[in-house]
Amino acid sequence: VDKVLKKIKHLRTTFIQYVDEKSMPGAWTDELEEDFEIIESLESEYNIYKRLLPGDMKLCNKLYNRYNVVYD
Repeated sequence: VDKVLKKIKHLRTTFIQYVDEKSMPGAWTDELEEDFEIIESLESEYNIYKRLLPGDMKLCNKLYNRYNVVYD
C-alpha cells in the first residue's frame, strides 16, 4: 500500500471511530453522510488515477482534523 492510499484508509478509520463514539448507531447526520461519501470518492479516485489533486489532499487534511479526537 503506498503512502497516499494508506493516509486515505487512515482517514476512513479515523472517521468511523469518531462516528462510533459520537453518534447514535444508524442515525448519521447529513454532514456525516456527505463527509463519508467524500472519503469514499477520494479513495475511489485515487485507486483509478493513482494520484490526488492538491485540493483533494487539503480536503483530506481538513476532514482528518475535524474527526481526529485525541484522548488523554
